Amino acid sequence: MPKGVAVIPARCTGCGTCALTCSVVNCGEFGPARGHISVARREFAGTFEISFSSTCKSCGTCALACPSGALQVVELVEAAGERGRA
Repeated sequence: MPKGVAVIPARCTGCGTCALTCSVVNCGEFGPARGHISVARREFAGTFEISFSSTCKSCGTCALACPSGALQVVELVEAAGERGRA
C-alpha cells in the first residue's frame, strides 16, 4: 500500500528539523531552503504552517526526524476506481 506524510499542525514547534533532514537526504546539502518541505510561522495565530513542494516524493524522512510528531508516515487508502490502473 502506498505511503504518504500526514501533517498535524497543532503539534509543530517550528524547529525546522524536517526541512534540514529533507535537504540533507534529498539534495545532499544542509540548508532548509533546498528541501521539499517548508515551515512558516503564522504570527497572529501563533502557529506554524507546514507545506510541501511539488517535487516532494513523500519519502517520509521528514516525518521520521520530526521530534514533536507533527509529521507522521501513514498508509494511503486507494479510491475504489483507482485499483488496477496502470
